[in-house]
Amino acid sequence: MGVHMDIQGVDVAALRGDAKGLALFFMRAGNCAICLRHVRALAGLDLPGRGVAVAVVVPGGPAEAERVRRVAGALPVVSSAGAAAHRSAGLDRTLLVQHSGTVLIDAQGEERYRLAATLPTGSFDAAALTAAADRL
Repeated sequence: MGVHMDIQGVDVAALRGDAKGLALFFMRAGNCAICLRHVRALAGLDLPGRGVAVAVVVPGGPAEAERVRRVAGALPVVSSAGAAAHRSAGLDRTLLVQHSGTVLIDAQGEERYRLAATLPTGSFDAAALTAAADRL
C-alpha cells in the first residue's frame, strides 16, 4: 500500500481527528441497498474502540447524504460533488456503474488497506478491515 491519500472534497485530517487511522467506505450510490447494508455493518464494528475513526462517503449531494445518515447511526456521512471524491480515491466507473470500496488511512495519510469492486457485494469485508485496523 503506502499510497498517500488526498481525497477531493473530503477533509481526511478532520474526520480522523486524534485517531490512529480513518476507515472510509465509499458507497456506489445513496440508494444502493447492498451499500446501506455495509454501512450498518460498519457502524457495528466498533472501530473507534480500536482507535480508528470511521466515515461514509456518498456520491451526490446533501439529499443522498441525508438518506444514508438515517442508517449510519453515529458515523459521519459526507457527500462529494458527484463522484469527485470517489475518482480521487481511485474508484472509477465501469460503464455506468460507480465502483464502491473501503479504504483505511493511517495517521500519516498513507493507505494501509483497500478493498474495491465494481459490484458492491465485493467492496466491504468486516473481518479484513478489522484485522487491518488492528495492525495500525
